Amino acid sequence: MIHRVIHLLWGDLRGAELKKFIMLATGFFFLIGPYWLLKTLKDSIFVNTVGPEHQPMVKILSLILSLPLVLIYSKLVDILSKEKMVYFLVTLYGTLGMIFVYFFYHPTIGLANTTSDSSRLIGWLFVLYVDSYISLMISLYWAFINDVTTPESAKKGYGLIIFGSQLGGVVFMLLGDVLSADASLYSTRGPLICFIAVSCLLVIAPLTYLLHRFVNKEELRSYEETADNQVKENKEKGAGISFLDGLKVILTHPYVAGIFSLIFFHEVISSVMNYQMLWLAKTTYVEPGLVNKFLFDYALAVQIIACAFALIGTSFFQRRFGITFCIVAFPVLLGTSIIAYLIAPSLQTIFYVMLIAKAINFAFNQPAKEVLYIPTSKSIKYKSKAWVDMFGMRFAKGAGSMLNKLAGKAIGVSGFIVIGCIAVWIILANIVGKHFQKAVNEKRVID
Repeated sequence: MIHRVIHLLWGDLRGAELKKFIMLATGFFFLIGPYWLLKTLKDSIFVNTVGPEHQPMVKILSLILSLPLVLIYSKLVDILSKEKMVYFLVTLYGTLGMIFVYFFYHPTIGLANTTSDSSRLIGWLFVLYVDSYISLMISLYWAFINDVTTPESAKKGYGLIIFGSQLGGVVFMLLGDVLSADASLYSTRGPLICFIAVSCLLVIAPLTYLLHRFVNKEELRSYEETADNQVKENKEKGAGISFLDGLKVILTHPYVAGIFSLIFFHEVISSVMNYQMLWLAKTTYVEPGLVNKFLFDYALAVQIIACAFALIGTSFFQRRFGITFCIVAFPVLLGTSIIAYLIAPSLQTIFYVMLIAKAINFAFNQPAKEVLYIPTSKSIKYKSKAWVDMFGMRFAKGAGSMLNKLAGKAIGVSGFIVIGCIAVWIILANIVGKHFQKAVNEKRVID
């Protein structure tokens, strides 16, 4: 009975392959769930301690910080194995998170101080902490998954992984929604939410250890190892790569530049739409606790929709229609919803736009985008992907924030730019998808 359900939802997953994807999905459960608690909390804390008018600036600062971070990360990849990288980053972000918990409880520095001011350093630093967490941890974990998966296996197993991650989002956001329900307890519940998220993040380290201990090594072989006509050549190329080569590949390799463009346009558009939502939320709800509750309600809705789609849609659409369809259909759907917001701008319509921008992205677009990395060399998976996911993502958010800073709350000018971006996005997605399919059909490694 269980195997029938698994076959219906994710295809013919069984044995060691099923065990591998269950463990990887569990890891994402404890990666994405805590992240969504921290992500929602950082928006709430920044709006309430610093103010929404400063959001474009903190995004630009996040972009500036991402450059040294990606350089350090790329250097560490040369020194540490991928498993030790997971252990190192989990320990680092766990320790930093507990320091934030301590200061959030402080009577003047922390959340008990309800004054919004640009000098409130705690708000700025917490945004930078959470933004770097999502860039480093999720990029590393996806690179790790892509390195032990083949394209055919990904069409089955990635749906299960996304379901695990979004189930984590639902469970943790339900908890966050309950804890934030009483707006009067904001100053104590906020630090508690942060403590829970950081504590659960630490679970990822032992899960990574158990994966390598109990899963057959044959199931942890990469696409590069199965494309045996290029194995030796690509391993030799990957062995001596400097930490700046990841950026060089993006600038000179059309396929990797194409993947970068998919992330760039999505993040620019999401930044513009998220800015609109934060302004409307802040002007609609006066009390800090009510803004916090709205953001947790929104994040919970995102996770419920993403989890449901991951259960019945992610693997189905990849197996039935292919990767190209998935990465092209998403910007079409998002563009349609944004046009509706431009016609009738309100908190309700922007709420639905952001549900598509986040929920459908996590369950539909992102897993398809990650599959694009499978037929690439290790250098692209770990170093170029790090540049794309960390610096590239921050660069895109910075570009969106600059647009927000120039256009302000008025959606007129930025709205037309957003629609133009979506048109280019659709064209590039189609080109990248066809390049991916050609490489897989030829069993060729893209390097």
